[in-house]
Amino acid sequence: MGLSPYDKQSYKESKRRRRQALLQSETGYIMPYKRSKKPLIIILGIVAAVCLCVAALITFRIIQTQPAQKATKVTTLSEEEKLWVVNRLHPLTPQDTPPLTELDGILVHTAIADDLNAFLQAASEQGITLKLTKGYVSYEEQKSLYEANLAQFQSDPAYTPVRAQAAAQRIVPEPGCCESQTGMLVQFDVGDSLTKAFVERECINYGFILRYPDDKEDITHIQPSNTYYRYVGAEHAEKMRAFGMCLEEYAEYLQFY
Repeated sequence: MGLSPYDKQSYKESKRRRRQALLQSETGYIMPYKRSKKPLIIILGIVAAVCLCVAALITFRIIQTQPAQKATKVTTLSEEEKLWVVNRLHPLTPQDTPPLTELDGILVHTAIADDLNAFLQAASEQGITLKLTKGYVSYEEQKSLYEANLAQFQSDPAYTPVRAQAAAQRIVPEPGCCESQTGMLVQFDVGDSLTKAFVERECINYGFILRYPDDKEDITHIQPSNTYYRYVGAEHAEKMRAFGMCLEEYAEYLQFY
């Protein structure tokens, strides 16, 4: 007849005690009682699982909040940047690239996008289809435009090299000397008289001014155009209209008053 589970456990315990007594008589050292490692392993497993869950939750929340942070980031222009005059005396470098936003397929400075879009919407509400035809132009793109324009004058026998260069610069500025690189100079399609009148009348309410007026060519050094408008902010735009000043004149005026 075999031993019961209880008898087996008693036998193992008796055997263990005999080994302890023998070890003590020989060495004076009592063999420690061995406890099961299973509870410790279970506890460590639970702790590890909890740590993994906490780490996963933190990572998930970080990923969730990142898009919201990007969406709320707002790009603004300082007063100095709004009145930034770009020309041969104050050129830009190829590395000068503004933050850009696409509007109706045209890239513009991100900081002017809301006012520009409001301008377009105001025109639409009055039954006018106001179209953007040009916005940001990179340094390299401006270089290509300028060289193509210069080549036309150079091919004309009536122009000396110096005259050809001067004539080309009044139509298409050299790379780095064009405000299109700031993303704050835009071109509108004002082909019909109704659209032209609306843009000229309402532009200052949205922070835009006519960049190259008819009577300011000797100051801007660019041929007059009724299609190019520059963002300067509503406050400055209203003052420039009241004073009858172009951007160069107004920027210089503020240095003294």
